[in-house]
Amino acid sequence: MAPASAGGEATSPSGVEFTTLATTEPASAALGESDSKEAKPADWPDNPNTHDLESGREYGRVDCCMKGFEGMSPPHRFLSWMKLNKGQLLSGITVSLAQVPEAVAFSLLAGVKPIVGLHAAWIMGLMTGLFGGRPGMIAGATGAVAVVMIGLVEDEGVEHLFYAVMLAGVIQMTFGALGGGALMRMIPHPVMVGFLNGLGLVIGLAQFNSFHVQGDDEDGGHRRSLAKGSEVVDGFVGRRLSGGAFAPFTGDHEWVDGTTGAWMALHVITAMCVTLFLPRLTKAFPSALAGILTPTIVEWALVRQVGHSTTVIEDVSSVAGSFPIPVWFDDDYNMPTFNGTMIGKVWVTSVLVACIGMLEAQMTLSVIDDMTATKGNRNQECIGQGVGNFVCGVFGAMGGCTTIGQSIMNIHNGGTTRLSACGAAMFMLIIILAAYPIINKIPTSALVGVMFVICYHTIEWSSAKVLFNSALPLKWRNNDSKLTSEAKVNRSDAFVVVIVMAVTLYMDLAVAVVVGVVVSSLIFSWNSGNTLTVDRYVVKEEGAGDDAEAMVVYEVSGSLFFASTQPFLDSFSERDDPKHVKVKFDNCDIYDWSAIEAINGINQKYLDLEKKCEFEKIKLSSRKIMAKAKALLKDQVSIATFGEGEEIVATAPNKIGSGWASRDSKSD
Repeated sequence: MAPASAGGEATSPSGVEFTTLATTEPASAALGESDSKEAKPADWPDNPNTHDLESGREYGRVDCCMKGFEGMSPPHRFLSWMKLNKGQLLSGITVSLAQVPEAVAFSLLAGVKPIVGLHAAWIMGLMTGLFGGRPGMIAGATGAVAVVMIGLVEDEGVEHLFYAVMLAGVIQMTFGALGGGALMRMIPHPVMVGFLNGLGLVIGLAQFNSFHVQGDDEDGGHRRSLAKGSEVVDGFVGRRLSGGAFAPFTGDHEWVDGTTGAWMALHVITAMCVTLFLPRLTKAFPSALAGILTPTIVEWALVRQVGHSTTVIEDVSSVAGSFPIPVWFDDDYNMPTFNGTMIGKVWVTSVLVACIGMLEAQMTLSVIDDMTATKGNRNQECIGQGVGNFVCGVFGAMGGCTTIGQSIMNIHNGGTTRLSACGAAMFMLIIILAAYPIINKIPTSALVGVMFVICYHTIEWSSAKVLFNSALPLKWRNNDSKLTSEAKVNRSDAFVVVIVMAVTLYMDLAVAVVVGVVVSSLIFSWNSGNTLTVDRYVVKEEGAGDDAEAMVVYEVSGSLFFASTQPFLDSFSERDDPKHVKVKFDNCDIYDWSAIEAINGINQKYLDLEKKCEFEKIKLSSRKIMAKAKALLKDQVSIATFGEGEEIVATAPNKIGSGWASRDSKSD
C-alpha cells in the first residue's frame, strides 16, 4: 500500500493557501488501514488540519476507532475524533449547503422530482468519497449529466432513467478498470486554462438566476424557469440549451423589485466579505460556512423584522424526504423488465452520461491536483464514480458526476481528505431526513455570495496578460516597456483558450473540452506537417568513373504522416531527376497509412518515367510500421529482410530490368 502524500502548505494558482495531507490514499486507507509516514508538522497542535503522529491520531479518517484512541470510552473517543477533524467536517457541511439549491434545479431540468436529485447528491458524494481516486473531490447531481437525460425521461419515463444510470455506472467502472484514465494526457494546457476561465464566468453569470421573481403556482414558477431550456452547473452554473451562460439575462424572466434586490445585494456582499476576509482573522472556522450563516442571521434578525424578505431555499423547493429504498420495491415506480428492448432504449443516454461524467471528473481532478500539488488516481476516480452512478440507479436517484465548483470550495476550505467529501454527503442526508426546516431558511443570495468567491478563485487571472501579449504584434511589445515579449505563447494556443471559453459560455462544458482538444490536435497536426523537410543534392554513383552518370539523393527529415504527405510529394522533381534516385529516411519517422501511400506514389511516378528509385536508411520505429504494411506497398516496392543493426533498403528499379532486387546495407 502506498503511503499517503507528504503534508505541507500548498498554494493554488489563484494564491489560496491550504494544507494538504494524505490526499492520495485508496479507499481502504480511508477506512482505517493506512500507515502514514509524514513528518510531524512544525505548527502542531495549533494547526487543525494536521495529525498527531506521536499518538498515532490522523485527521481525515472516515472511521473514529483508530490508533491513538485506545482506552477511551466511546463518547470520549467520538468527541476527540470530532475535535481532531473539525475542519474537515465543517468544510463538508459548507459544501452540502451549497449543493442543495443546485441539486433541486438539476432535478427539475431532467424532469424528475427534486428529491431524486437530492438523493443523487449524497449517494454520489459518499460513493466517490469512499472509492474515488481524489480525496476531497466532491460529486453529486450535476447539470452536465441532467441535460442529456431530458429526452429519455420525456419519452420513456423516470424508470428507464434509473436503468440508464445503472448502465452508465457499469461503463465507467469498466473504463476505469481498463486504464482509460490515461486518456487525460490528450487534454492540453490551453484547454485547461480555457475550461477554468469559462467555468468561472459561467458560475458568476448564473448566480443572477437567484434575482428572478419566484412563482407562486403549484410547481413553483422559479423551479420551472430553472428547467425551461436551461441548466445549472456546479453552483447555479448555467449551461443553457438556448442563450448559453447569458440565459439569466434573456427570455421572459421577471426580476425582483428594487428593495428586495438591495437586500439581496447586501447578503451577497456580506457573504463575499466574510468568505474573503475571515481567514485573515482566524482559520479555525471555514470562511465559506461563516459566509452562509452571517447573511442568514441578517435575513431573520433584520430584514424580516422590518417587513421585507428575500428568497430562501424553501422558495425554490423544500428539501424534505425519506431514506430511499431499491426502486423495484418502491410503490412510486413501475420498473420495466430488464431485457434487450429496454437496453436499446437507454444505451445512448447511458453512454452520454458515462462519457460526460468521466470527462468532467478528469478535468476536475487535474484542477485539484494542481491546487494541492498532489496526484490523484484517474482510473480509480472512474471506478468510484461508476459505483456511485450504479448505486444511484438502484435507489432511485438521477446519478451525476464531479462538481468542480463544490470541489474547489472544499479544497479552499481545507477539506483535502475523504472525510470532508463523505461528511458533505452524510450531512446532505441529514438535511433530507431531519435538518430541512433549518436549511430551508437560508437565503439563496448567501450562497450566491460564496459562489462569487469560488468564481474568483476558479478563473486563471494570470492568463489575461498572456493572451493580451500574444495578440499584440512584436513591434508593439518591443516598443512598450510595460509589455514583455517573453510573457506570451503561440497565437494558436491563445486561440484555443478563447474558443474553449466561448464554447463553454454559449454551449456546454464537456463540448468545450472536446472542441478544444480537436482544435489543438488540428493545429498540432498542421504545425508538425510543416516541420518536414526534404533536401536534394546531386552525387556520383559509388565506385563509378569520372564519366559516370550523376545520381540524385533526397534526405527526408521530420515526421511523415497524413498532414505532411503533400509537402513530401511536392518536394520531388521526377522529370528533372536522372535515372537513379535515392530517398533516405534516417532522420524521418514514418507514422501512418498516408505515409505508406505517399511512398507508393513517389515510387510509381519514377517507374512511369522508367527511372530507378531506392528507399533506404529507414529508422527502426518506421521499419516496424512498413513491415506490418508490406501488403499495402505496390508490387514493385518491398521491404528487404534485415538483421540486427542493419538498415532497410527497398528499391524500385526500372521496369525494363529483369524484375527488381532488394538488398541489405549497413549504415554509412
